[in-house]
Amino acid sequence: MQGPIVDMVEARGEVERLLEELGLRAYIFTLEPKEPRWQLTVECTAEGGWQTVTLAVDPEALRAAVHDPAARERLRAAWSERMSLCFRGPANRST
Repeated sequence: MQGPIVDMVEARGEVERLLEELGLRAYIFTLEPKEPRWQLTVECTAEGGWQTVTLAVDPEALRAAVHDPAARERLRAAWSERMSLCFRGPANRST
């Protein structure tokens, strides 16, 4: 029973790394195991507030992205297109 939990923890870590690589300014996400694909829901800052993007994620593609640069780039490109309205880059912070 511990296998799926470890897989989900690892999957969430990989999703977070991919989202960081996309350079989203601010976001929160959930990853839910659903059949046959998992569901990734990302809320990100966009003009006028927050935007919600929901993606179907193939767990095997996500697992492959850990060690395969081509698989990683395919996921990153697909996700980037879907999150095109999200603000990118560092947040403007005043102190």
